[in-house]
Amino acid sequence: MAHKKQPDGSSPTIWTVAERAGVSHMTVSRYLRGDRLRPQNQQRVEQAIAELGYRFNDTASELASRQPRRIGALVFEVDDWAPQRVLAGAAEAARESGHILEMIRAEVGDADSFTSALQMMNRASLAGVVVLSPPDQVMEQMDMGSLQTPWVLEVEPHLPSGHPLALQHPLSLAVRHLAGLGHEDFFLLGGPEDWASGRNRATAFHTTVAVLGLEDRGASRGPWTAENGYRAMEQFSGRELPTAIVAASDQIALGALAWLRERGIAVPERVSITGHDGLRESAFYAPALTTVAIDFAAMGRRAVQALVGGQYLGAGPSVEQYSFAGELVVRASTAAAKSVR
Repeated sequence: MAHKKQPDGSSPTIWTVAERAGVSHMTVSRYLRGDRLRPQNQQRVEQAIAELGYRFNDTASELASRQPRRIGALVFEVDDWAPQRVLAGAAEAARESGHILEMIRAEVGDADSFTSALQMMNRASLAGVVVLSPPDQVMEQMDMGSLQTPWVLEVEPHLPSGHPLALQHPLSLAVRHLAGLGHEDFFLLGGPEDWASGRNRATAFHTTVAVLGLEDRGASRGPWTAENGYRAMEQFSGRELPTAIVAASDQIALGALAWLRERGIAVPERVSITGHDGLRESAFYAPALTTVAIDFAAMGRRAVQALVGGQYLGAGPSVEQYSFAGELVVRASTAAAKSVR
């Protein structure tokens, strides 16, 4: 039933219902949140609602029930593909639970934006907040204890060096794939050290290489960018290349492929290379990139589901509770090592 317009063209509100029923607007609010009224007042409110065609919206429902229907999503560097997918998953889970997800963005390196974001969330009527994939700097500088609403952290927990779960990390799939092709000497084009995911991918690489008895040629560190992959490869100018290169992101792998192509080094005939993340565009690299596809949307869904379910409040899952999951996608950038062809 649609709202009936008032003589002035406006839609009815709880105040117009109260006026029609001859009761206070607080009495109407009590009725809307399910409280039982005195029989006479109950009848008056119900009759007024029917006559006016009043139907309360989500905002009125929040005010009446004192149960907010909005969840805040605190995000960083959302221009990148992976954070966008995490955010999309969070929005989906919020919708499924009867909530609306509202994005609140803070800029990495800008402490004032952290403070502003926290103030904004405290002023809003939120059921809770999910903090999606923050770098270390954010957690160090933000006073999350000042949040006046429940919150859950969505970030990979620390994976200690040599931890058995390192062998279950998605990046371990890439190392095992290359080892199965006969490769024995490995190098990691790593991600940033100030992101838990960057450190964990390095831990998974070194642990898996050690467990399989392979040669560890070391690792580089840098941003999740193609430029980082390109510059990191410069260290091999005039040096013998490993036959297996594992990149911590598909974009890093893209930069490495460009460096190899410029020098006429054939992939995968001379060097096999893998990526990580499963970017759609990686299927169109030259050659098409073998990668480990990650369901980033599932991360966002898990965070919202944990918040709604009251899990990990004020923190995030432990390493034993976290789901390290990925799918190896084999393409043309990897092949059998030259020695076993």
